[in-house]
Amino acid sequence: MSEASEKSNHGELVKGSAWEVYYPTNVNAEKDCVVLASFPMIIYFWPTLFAYILCGLLQWATRINPSFLGLIATGFWAFNLMVIVTDLDQKKFLIAMLMTVLTIVLAWVSTLKEMSVVSGIGSWLSNLDIVYSTQAYFFLAGVLMVFLFIGLLQPRFNYWRFEPNEFVHYIQPWGRDQSVPRQGSTVTREVPDVFELILTFGGGSLVVRREGQVVARIEHIPFLSRRMIGLERLLGSTRVRHVSE
Repeated sequence: MSEASEKSNHGELVKGSAWEVYYPTNVNAEKDCVVLASFPMIIYFWPTLFAYILCGLLQWATRINPSFLGLIATGFWAFNLMVIVTDLDQKKFLIAMLMTVLTIVLAWVSTLKEMSVVSGIGSWLSNLDIVYSTQAYFFLAGVLMVFLFIGLLQPRFNYWRFEPNEFVHYIQPWGRDQSVPRQGSTVTREVPDVFELILTFGGGSLVVRREGQVVARIEHIPFLSRRMIGLERLLGSTRVRHVSE
């Protein structure tokens, strides 16, 4: 869609909607505001949710080894726990990836040398008997769905509107909770964790500073990379920077 087609017929500003906390639309249009919100960390658990559903369906419909499915489901759950416990910025993520590759290479070399340590670990993993019942998979998926629904509902009633002259925090149904004047304020995008960036499809945090002091920190924003297009366009002369801690 072209930029011109995203504007109204009379060249007026496109009005932002509070529903855009979930997904930004018309990012290349001239808009009167950019709406975004901080999401709870439950949004990072969508891979585990899909893993439970998929493993439950496979266990119900196929003859795949239940221990293998249990190991896969537990692995996704452990991965999500790691995401919310650790913060791997770009440098730490690169170091972690290099260490992982080094570990794999050393394990492969040890296998060629027939070292007992690696074979022992492999044997231990293959003998693990982690089995979930089909009902357990669907029950755990249901629990995650409930909490995910609650987590996704909250930002609709607790969000920020970045307008040309001010940044306003709204808490519905009470309305305006905090207002930060645009003049003298800077907006900074931060990416504290690469996995969080990936799981929120280009997400991150937005920090608002005024006269060098942090006045607002909006964390766990999905699709923030896409939102920054509209935010930079809206703020114009306001300094918007992309940084990583």
